[in-house]
Amino acid sequence: MNKVLKQAIRAILPTWRTTPVDVMHRESGIPPVAQLLEARRIRFSARIKSLDPAHPLRPVLLPRKYASEPLPPLQTAAKKEAAEEFNAWLESVSPLTVIVYSDGSLSEKGAAGYGFTVHQNGRSLRQGAGRLGPAEVFDAEARGALEGLKAALRLPQSASQKIVVCLDNIAAARCLRGQPSDSSQGVFLAFQAPAKRHRQTDIRWIPGHSNIAGNEQADVLAKVGCTHPEPMNAAPTLAFLRRGAKRQCKDVARAWWNETAPDKYRSLNLDFPNCCPPELDLPRPVLHHLLAARNHHGDFADYHERFGHDDAKLTCSCSWRKSPTHLFYCRKVDSRHRMRLAPSPAVAIDRAIGRDFEKFVKLAQSSSFFEKICPCL
Repeated sequence: MNKVLKQAIRAILPTWRTTPVDVMHRESGIPPVAQLLEARRIRFSARIKSLDPAHPLRPVLLPRKYASEPLPPLQTAAKKEAAEEFNAWLESVSPLTVIVYSDGSLSEKGAAGYGFTVHQNGRSLRQGAGRLGPAEVFDAEARGALEGLKAALRLPQSASQKIVVCLDNIAAARCLRGQPSDSSQGVFLAFQAPAKRHRQTDIRWIPGHSNIAGNEQADVLAKVGCTHPEPMNAAPTLAFLRRGAKRQCKDVARAWWNETAPDKYRSLNLDFPNCCPPELDLPRPVLHHLLAARNHHGDFADYHERFGHDDAKLTCSCSWRKSPTHLFYCRKVDSRHRMRLAPSPAVAIDRAIGRDFEKFVKLAQSSSFFEKICPCL
C-alpha cells in the first residue's frame, strides 16, 4: 500500500525524485498509510458506538416519514429579510398563540447547554435552562426545543391554543418536523409524539443574533445552562462521538508531521493540512518552484553539486549562484516587483514561501523570473 500511495503522490506533485517522502505527504495533504488506517479505525470505533445495543450488526433504522401535504420551506430569505418577516409575523399573530423560543450553546470548555422561554401575547410565561452530557450544539438545540414544548403544554388551555416552536438551527428544525437524525434521535422522537397529539404545533426557523427578543433571551439561558453541573452518567451523543473521531483523525496526522517534519519546514511554520492544500490550485510550473523553494530539492547550485550534476548551470543570468531564496535578492528583478523583506529577510522569506505563498507566486509571475531571468537549463 505504501508503494502505491507514493506513486500516486508523485503523480500529484511536480517535485524532483529526490524529494523526501514525508514532505510529499505534507504537500499533497495525504497522510502515510499507517495514519490513514488509524483514522479509519477511529471512525469505525465511532460507528460501532452508534449501533443499537440490542442489535450489534446494524443500527435500528426508522421508516422514512412523508408528510401528507408539502411543508413550507423553513428559510425563504436571507438573514436580514428573514428577521423582518418574523417580526412582521409576530405582530400579526393571534395573542393566544404560544411561542416557544429555544436555543443551544457550547462553552469554550466544551459544555453543551440549552435554554428556552415560552411567550404569549408578548409576555414571558415560562423559561428554563439545563446542561447535557458530552454533546454538540445540534443536540442542545433539540433538547431545548423538547423542554420548551413540554413547558408550553403544561400551560392552562394549551390543548386549544396553537404552539409555535422557534429556533435558529435550521438542521435541528428540519429534524423536529421531519426525519430524525441519528444523533439525539430519542429527543426528536420525544418531541414529535406530543406535537402530533397536540395537532397545533408548528416549527419555525428564525435567524440567530438578529435582535429578536425571544431568541436573544433563549440564547442567554442556553449560556447559563452551560454553567450547570453535568448530568450524572450522561452518555455521549452520536454527534459528539463523530466530532471527536474527526478531531482525533486530524490529530493523528498532525502529531505524525510534528514528529517527522524536516528542519527546513519547521522554520516555515507549516502544519499538516486538514483538507486539500490550497497550493495544489496553483499552475504546475509555479507549484514546482514553490515546493522546490520549500524543500531545497530543485534547480539550485548546492543541489546540483551535492548529486554531481556536472552539466547543470549553477548560476543565474545575474551571475549569482542559484538558491531557494535567490528570487528575493536577484538584481535583475525590477524594483517595482520586489518584495519588502521586513521585519527581517529570513522571517519575510519564510512567510512568503510558507503560509503567505501568494507573495511568492505574485513575485515569480510578475517578474517572469523562472521564464526569463533564471530559467531551468
